[in-house]
Amino acid sequence: MKKKSLIVIAALLVITAITTCIYLNSRSKTAEGDILLVSSGKEVTVHFNDLPLTDVSGETINKKGETKTIEGKGFPLSGIPSLAGVSDYSEMTVYADDEYNTSISKEELSGDDNAFLIEDEKGIRMVVFGGPADRAVKNVVRIEIN
Repeated sequence: MKKKSLIVIAALLVITAITTCIYLNSRSKTAEGDILLVSSGKEVTVHFNDLPLTDVSGETINKKGETKTIEGKGFPLSGIPSLAGVSDYSEMTVYADDEYNTSISKEELSGDDNAFLIEDEKGIRMVVFGGPADRAVKNVVRIEIN
């Protein structure tokens, strides 16, 4: 019985390793500092440092209600659709390199710019000022415009 259990465990470990390798190799890759913009099957790659960056400052709120000030050079998320040649959209979904994502609607982006892409020491991240910190996406690599 013990030998059968070890064989089953070994087989499951091999299957897990193979599945992990297939998954990691199938994920789209972007060069450091690049963001892939996807809309209606069309893909455009932009390099973050080639964008017209401006000074950005604002506060986010964590789940405890505490505020955190964020400052740096950034690009407004509302300007992303025009970079991809899109004028009509309803929302954007911002993806991290580990596939974590969050969506932000066109209505949320209208008016004052409160959502930005900012470069920090770990890569590019999206922040939404005045909103909950869980709307942030670290290591942004792809934005899908719908």
